[in-house]
Amino acid sequence: MRVALISDIHSNLEALTSVLQRLKQESVDIILNLGDIVGYNASPNECVELLQDKPILSLAGNHDLAVLEVSRAQHFNIIAYQALLYSREQLRPEFLDFFRNLPLTRQGRGFLACHGTPTSPDSYVLFHFQGKSVLNYLRQHPDLRVCFFGHTHRRALWCRDIRGKVALLPIKPEKMVLDKDCLYLINPGSVGQPRDGNPEAAYAIFDDEEFSIHFKSVPYDIRSAQQRILAAGLPEFLAERLAQGV
Repeated sequence: MRVALISDIHSNLEALTSVLQRLKQESVDIILNLGDIVGYNASPNECVELLQDKPILSLAGNHDLAVLEVSRAQHFNIIAYQALLYSREQLRPEFLDFFRNLPLTRQGRGFLACHGTPTSPDSYVLFHFQGKSVLNYLRQHPDLRVCFFGHTHRRALWCRDIRGKVALLPIKPEKMVLDKDCLYLINPGSVGQPRDGNPEAAYAIFDDEEFSIHFKSVPYDIRSAQQRILAAGLPEFLAERLAQGV
C-alpha cells in the first residue's frame, strides 16, 4: 500500500491544491493528513472543502482543536493567535462539525499516525530525547514499526535500530528504503508553511511493501497565497515567511 503523507496545511489553498494535483500522478492508495488544517494563512474554508471532496483521512492538530476551543490557543505566540482567531471567525458553522469528528490518532497496517506525538497533539518531536520517547512508545506495541507525525513543519526521519540506538537520519532526495528491523518516526514536512528553508509545499510517499519513504515537494503560487494573507489583514510576517520557507 502506498500512503501519501501531508501535514500542516494551515489554510494555504494554493499549496494544498498543488500537492493534491501532484498526488493524482503518484498512484497512492490513501492520503493521510496529519493535522493542522487551519491557522496562519487565509483560506480555511476552501481547504476544508478540498479535503472533504477527496478520499482523505485527516487527524486533528492543535490548531484544529483550538478553533473549537479558543482557550487552547492561549499559549500560542501572538501572530499564531491572531491567525487562529481569523480562522475561527471565517469558518462556516457546518465545518465545525468536521473538526469535532477528527480523531487524534489513526492506526493502519504497521503504522500509527498522530499530529504531535501519540499522546498529545501539542507535543513536539524536535530533539533526541523527544524522538527517543516516542520510539520507546512504539516498542510497547509490537505490531507497529512506524509513527507518522507533523507539527514541527520540518521533514524528519528518526530511527531506533536493533541495538536501541536512536538517531535523526539525513533526508535524501531519492526514495529511501528502510530497515524492517528498525523503528521509525517520519515527518513529511508542511504543505502550507514549511520551515526547513525550502518554500515548496512538502509531502511524502510511504510504501509499506517496499518499506520505503520518499520525501517530495511541489512548487505553488506563493505570491497568490501572500496576497490572500495581506488582503485578510493578517500580519505581514505570515506572508513574508512563505517565500523563505521559515
